[in-house]
Amino acid sequence: MLARTTVTLLMSLMLITTAFASGRGPTIEDADVRKLLIMLESMKDDRETLATLFKIGDEQISELIEALEDPDPKVRLRAQIVIRYLGNEMGMKALENWFSKQAEVVTSGPIPLPLKERDYAFIRDQYLSRPVAAWMAGDQYIYALALDGSPRAKAVLRELKKSAGATDDSTVAGRAIRLTTARDGERVLVGQRDLAKSVIENAFFIATNDRRFTSAKLLGLNRAKQKALIEIYINRGRLAEEWYHVVLSKHRQGWKFFSITQVAVS
Repeated sequence: MLARTTVTLLMSLMLITTAFASGRGPTIEDADVRKLLIMLESMKDDRETLATLFKIGDEQISELIEALEDPDPKVRLRAQIVIRYLGNEMGMKALENWFSKQAEVVTSGPIPLPLKERDYAFIRDQYLSRPVAAWMAGDQYIYALALDGSPRAKAVLRELKKSAGATDDSTVAGRAIRLTTARDGERVLVGQRDLAKSVIENAFFIATNDRRFTSAKLLGLNRAKQKALIEIYINRGRLAEEWYHVVLSKHRQGWKFFSITQVAVS
């Protein structure tokens, strides 16, 4: 018995020593999906948590789907947001099914491609019959239409621009329309160099005058390395800052914009 106990103790010590030698202690990835969602209080500030969920989300999409039925409304909302960051096909189908069962739908997070019927219905109901100043989250939908590039998306984008009429940068949606008119977002491909640098170089949604104030960093990749999450920071000075999250998807030999989301502004 003593010999067996000694061997077990030695094996445990060897495992601990190996873990320290490799520099790997307990990490955020050791937590389960629900715990990570609880930790994800801010899309802007909880970068490590979001990056971890982005990394493991495709492989653990069933857990994110289960979280849509969680008793905690914050967990339900954050699960929805992470699924939309990933744009995972299984997750998006489950999310649409979940939406169909809700008495009132409150969406949040990115608008992944391709746009869904719910997205087109929202655009029709919330934008086409209202002035540009009332287009809540209008920039995200305008960018999503530009990135989608399908005949329907292009037609709806033209209709939005016609409905908006003459626009300027006094509204977020007006600025988005101007920027998507100036450059074609759907065809912007990002090369295989430094992804953060490439995003800035190809970021049609950043005004020319703002590029000197703009920086970017890679927050993380999914495990398959087919999606990348980039943070864009525009620092014009105190009370004039913007933060964006850009998701890229692998496209042939390069990368392509998948979603653009403004996560904070000061």
